[in-house]
Amino acid sequence: MEEPEDLQPIDEIDDEEEETEFATIGGGVTIEEAERTALERLRKIVPYVNPADVEYIVLDEGSKGGLFGRGKMEARVEARLRPSDERVDADLPPGAEKLREFIQRVVDLMGVDARVSASETPDCVRAEISGDDLGLLIGRHGATIDALQYVAAIVVNGDRRERRQVIVDAEGYRDRRAAALTALADRTAQKVAREGSAVALKPMTAAERKVIHLHLKDHSRVQTASEGNEPFRAVVVSPRQP
Repeated sequence: MEEPEDLQPIDEIDDEEEETEFATIGGGVTIEEAERTALERLRKIVPYVNPADVEYIVLDEGSKGGLFGRGKMEARVEARLRPSDERVDADLPPGAEKLREFIQRVVDLMGVDARVSASETPDCVRAEISGDDLGLLIGRHGATIDALQYVAAIVVNGDRRERRQVIVDAEGYRDRRAAALTALADRTAQKVAREGSAVALKPMTAAERKVIHLHLKDHSRVQTASEGNEPFRAVVVSPRQP
């Protein structure tokens, strides 16, 4: 039985090696919609495909049709997975590839239109998510992306004895948040040193509390501690004891 025209692997054999290339066809009112449909179908046969590794070929731009839209034709686009040696993640180390695949899969399941890239060092594996609107992925005060990072660390490290740090970021969110937290820490430290009384900050995640603690750990006039129970655990900045 032949496979449907719009969902089939395309086998191409060159002189050196055999490689299976995949392509699917999608339709839609616009070319952009047709591209999304073709990509969704491609992911049914290549679940972890990176959008950056997909080439789109417009087969039919569609038409509005005549009177009352009669004769209207939808746009048709082919989504073709690039050869392995042309893919952006072709040379990723195993840890980075595992992280990229996991994050991309989660992003896709959330319905977020985003691209994931990853990198790896001996001590850290990092994923960067890029897209137009990542608010849903980041969540309130970064709660969603922090949870995603926590699970990703379990996936990447597995049973490794030496656990590497796993960082998941979206459009530079972590750098912006860290800058805001350090500025808050400085303002709070100045107030505590000036008034001589402790100040409790709003509840934060463990990662955010760590930024405050590290930033003020060498401050000459204040000290920090975390108090309370999750999810209401907060940093308390108080005058340093002699």
